[in-house]
Amino acid sequence: MYSNSDFERFFLRYKSEAFTTKESIQAFCLRNKVPYNLFEKWYKDTRHKLIPIQVTGHPDSVQPSQPESPDSHPASNPETVRIMVDIRMSNGVHIQQRNLSPDGLKHLVEKLEALC
Repeated sequence: MYSNSDFERFFLRYKSEAFTTKESIQAFCLRNKVPYNLFEKWYKDTRHKLIPIQVTGHPDSVQPSQPESPDSHPASNPETVRIMVDIRMSNGVHIQQRNLSPDGLKHLVEKLEALC
């Protein structure tokens, strides 16, 4: 049996992996052996509880100190700190933001304060 959190994680995987390639959710379910009818029921029951947010822009203060090679990764530089925020509220709101700088985190918190 699938739990609410299983479907949440599955939906996030769909959004990050298949949505950009325009693969249908039904095909994604079939490919991952998830019963589409159960996922669809979960989605219909919870979609009004999800509040999408969009964070626009990026901090102006983040500037690379040196040109990056194609093989380099932000986490490989010890001076570069990247933050992932995952907030789940009791009312069903789920906010996830990845690859934030400290200034980006500050801006996100300021925007969230406006919601409270």
